[in-house]
Amino acid sequence: MKKMFIVFLALVLVLSVGCTSKENKKISDESNIEEQGELGENSIEENKIVKFYFPGGVPALTVAKFMKENPVIDENITIEYELQSTPDLLASTVLKGEADIAIVPSNLAAQLYNKDIPYKLAGTSVWGTLYLMGTEEIDSIDDLKGREITSFGKNLTPDLVFKYVLSENGIDLDNDITVNYLSAATEVGPQFISGKANIAVSSEPQTTNILMKKEDAKILLDFNEEWSKITGNKSGYPQASLIISNDLIENNREFVENFLEVYEDNLKWIKDNPELAGQYMEELDLGMTKNVVVNGIDRMNVYPFRIEDSMDSYEKYYEVLFNFAPDVIGGKLPDEELYFER
Repeated sequence: MKKMFIVFLALVLVLSVGCTSKENKKISDESNIEEQGELGENSIEENKIVKFYFPGGVPALTVAKFMKENPVIDENITIEYELQSTPDLLASTVLKGEADIAIVPSNLAAQLYNKDIPYKLAGTSVWGTLYLMGTEEIDSIDDLKGREITSFGKNLTPDLVFKYVLSENGIDLDNDITVNYLSAATEVGPQFISGKANIAVSSEPQTTNILMKKEDAKILLDFNEEWSKITGNKSGYPQASLIISNDLIENNREFVENFLEVYEDNLKWIKDNPELAGQYMEELDLGMTKNVVVNGIDRMNVYPFRIEDSMDSYEKYYEVLFNFAPDVIGGKLPDEELYFER
């Protein structure tokens, strides 16, 4: 009897341990499932898509290496690059807040801020690339009096830069010169090359195209250089700027900081490697041939970048635009909250 009791007790203990083990296993399995679910959710959140929009031409030059080499800035973040075919399409995209990162005309960055559309201006992608072309040398800006000048985009920012530089050099815009406006910058080259215009305002990369195709073409004025002389801002005027959404800055600050470092290094790389940069532009069909990049790189002004070093330049630029046409910057001068300082 005693022996039977011992056997029975052993059986109870075995069953008890077995049940406990099964229960523990069940709890452990449930725990693992829950953990995996949480990890899955986190991994979905971390596999973020960042949309980077930009226009063609010189701004696209600053993105070409990114697109071609696709550097990994954060393993959990993928950057999607998209060329915007027209200025209107680019403006529409950022006004809707669809871009996480974008390169835009610097006046549009001010407009966004004044409309409370949440972006910060992080740095200068392109400084002034506006030039006055001619077939005859001039000794001074005063020699433009009495001349006809072909330009583009009446009362848009390139035109305001043109007017500011000439007016600061004693040219009466209403009486001393005649300006014939074309609707787009791309129309200037054919007019000038064909001889229908003898003096013309042109922007890169059209300026280099003209110089390559018309032997007697000369640069009469570098508006960025003239702007520097007038204002004392060493780099000239900030033509195009990199903006970043407030949401991306707030939720992915480390990525943003690292991205800006890589972007700035990329601008330096372009200056030292125009042939490869031009090759990338050509292969990606971003609006410039390799020859144009190689021949025009010194006029494309893609550096310096940091906003910390150029806030005075922005303040002056916005002041000039505001005095000519307040609406182009959104009706008021932006304050320092516009800028993202690292």
